[in-house]
Amino acid sequence: MSSRPIQHRYTDPTDLVWLRAAARLGMQVRRSSEVYASWDGARELTLSEASGFDPDDSLAQLIFHEICHSLVAGPAGRKKPDFGLDNTSDRDLVFEHACHRLQAALSTPFGLRAFFAVTTEWRPYWDALPKDPLAYSEDPAVPIAKRAFLEAQTAPFNEVLNEALSDTATIAALARKAAPEDSLWALTRAQHPSGFLAHADASKRCESCAWSRARGSKLRCLQAQRAGKTSLLLAADQAGCELWEPRLTEDSCKTCGACCREGFDRVELKRGDRLRKVRPDLISEDRWGVFVPRPDGRCLPLVGNGEEFPYRCSVYADRPSSCADFEIGSSACLVARRRVRLSP
Repeated sequence: MSSRPIQHRYTDPTDLVWLRAAARLGMQVRRSSEVYASWDGARELTLSEASGFDPDDSLAQLIFHEICHSLVAGPAGRKKPDFGLDNTSDRDLVFEHACHRLQAALSTPFGLRAFFAVTTEWRPYWDALPKDPLAYSEDPAVPIAKRAFLEAQTAPFNEVLNEALSDTATIAALARKAAPEDSLWALTRAQHPSGFLAHADASKRCESCAWSRARGSKLRCLQAQRAGKTSLLLAADQAGCELWEPRLTEDSCKTCGACCREGFDRVELKRGDRLRKVRPDLISEDRWGVFVPRPDGRCLPLVGNGEEFPYRCSVYADRPSSCADFEIGSSACLVARRRVRLSP
């Protein structure tokens, strides 16, 4: 063995990122072989030595998990040892589940959901979480996780978590290139310039997506615009994101019909619309105006089911001007398809 003096030691870069995140949130991390994870209710977070980890555990994941626990606990719970939780029974299981949902919600946009998966006996619950872990559910953990998610958007958590997750995603982008299939890094996902995750199939390009629009030599993305990125422009040859869909055509309408179903509440009629004269039986009027009703979300003239029988308008030649002006693949089309869950 060399007798040279050792002045520096290697530390996993994600450990450094999350140790710094913990410190910025007032958590002093200590390692011990006597516990897996313990919070003293004030400042000290004691975590297991690496020897107590499963092969797919990491210090970064455990710190992130405990930060999520602190958010679920709220300001009062953070002042209690172990966030006031009893980990010897199922009494506080709902708070553990809320922590999982929050952890998944925060890590998903960065492509790190699988990388930061929880460990031990909690894994089946994690693996069963839906794509949107905060979506409405009868699970009592959902409202708790939603409340914690809102606090995560406030200082100091928002800046600390966004920086730590972003830095981890940057490391993942480099590690993923060399990672073997059984590496956790292989489970990370690339981010798309739009802010969504990259499509798993690199052959899907933005220029062939239903929701891209040409703007000079660049592309405008309706999905990104919906998410608030109104100034975002993409290169024409940009690989697509996870929301990529093939361009819509008139044939698409036969299996969609979203604009004539639950996509919108009703069809308003203008004074000159021919339908008012030729089909008065389809017309209703209230204090807001004349309209075509949609009982149970379905426009009265709509026929077909999109499967055995294509959707079609039975009064297409006399359809209202608002229907005639509706454009396939427009922002309104996207809204309608999302409302009937045909588009993500």
